[in-house]
Amino acid sequence: MKPWLYTFCLLSLLAACTEISYKEPQPKGIRVLPEIPRKLQGRYLIEENNEPVDTLYAEKFGYRLGKDEVASLSDSLVLKQYKGYYFLSSRNNYAWYLRILRIQKNGDLVFMEMKAFPREDENIRNYISELETVVPVVITEVDNETYYIIDPQPKQLLELIRKGFFKEVVFKRM
Repeated sequence: MKPWLYTFCLLSLLAACTEISYKEPQPKGIRVLPEIPRKLQGRYLIEENNEPVDTLYAEKFGYRLGKDEVASLSDSLVLKQYKGYYFLSSRNNYAWYLRILRIQKNGDLVFMEMKAFPREDENIRNYISELETVVPVVITEVDNETYYIIDPQPKQLLELIRKGFFKEVVFKRM
């Protein structure tokens, strides 16, 4: 999957994929930031195979990806900070999806997300079993779409990060 498909702008996941979703913006119990912190603001180069594919502009109240996609912090796009990470939760239909950001010392941005599976992929069952060693997973169906919903405590969320449930991509600061 190309990096531009899973940048900040993955507010709505590709229709053919299933992703772990959340009951509420993460981490729960942590206050929402009113704006994007200054140290996150800036331009980031998104590369694939060491070739530039797009530019991400993180601005005070949202972000812009290239020329086409713009998103602003709102009730359905929430940013929180906890233990050195920034958690960007986006509302999509019946659930919340999560992207995690961390600034490296050199200013680059580490972008993290959980793995997405094609809807009929049998590997999702194994992934859910592994995930349930950390946090319970509720499987529900709404409008013929299956949702895998978790509701982790903040410490469980950090454990999911440490155990490698989130894949990472580095965006280079420009």
